This record gives sequence, C-alpha cells and structure tokens, in this order.
Amino acid sequence: MRGRRCRCGALGAGFADLINLFQPERILVGGWAGLQLGTRFLETVEGYAREYALTYPAARVGIGLGTLGPDAVTVGAAILPLADFFARGGRRTEPGGEAAEEQPAWATTVRERTAH
Repeated sequence: MRGRRCRCGALGAGFADLINLFQPERILVGGWAGLQLGTRFLETVEGYAREYALTYPAARVGIGLGTLGPDAVTVGAAILPLADFFARGGRRTEPGGEAAEEQPAWATTVRERTAH
C-alpha cells in the first residue's frame, strides 16, 4: 500500500506543477493513463495535487477522467481535417485555385510545434 501512495503522491505533485505553471481550468486524464488510474486512484491523486499546488490556482481547477478511453489519440487526429475545414469557413478548396496552394491549418500547427 505504501508504494501506491508514493506513486499517487508523485502524480499529484506533477499535476500540482501543471496547475502552478499554467493555471488550467480543467485537467482530464485520458487514454491508457485514465484507464489505469481509474476512479479508485483519482481522488487520492487529486488530494495530493491540491495539497502541493498553490491555493489560488488549485481552487479553480477541476481534475477528472476523460471519456474517450484508448481512442483519445485517434479522435484527436480525426479532428485535424475538420479544424482545417472550419478554418476555411466551411468551404472546400477549389482545385487549381488560390486555396490549393495554401497549407491546411493542421499542417501549419504541426510545423510550428516541431520547430520548438
């Protein structure tokens, strides 16, 4: 039981760092981590996170489990073409037109993230 508390404390400390640095409104644990953590450990991890985080940001963050399970990455990837479509105002690109030369919005995002 002691090892389990230690791991929950370490994960809670990690969440506390995220809370202190970014002050998010919500932290969702999803994918394989959410499946492994489950509801039985989340309350303990959340307690450690609130204990280790600064009072102001900790009072304003919600910590929960994502609902997509192991499909979270797949769903996220499927949204990229939709984001491009909506970035163009819901219009299709015309073959040979000006829009055909432009990069899709998701390609720009990927390029910016890999530049760091």
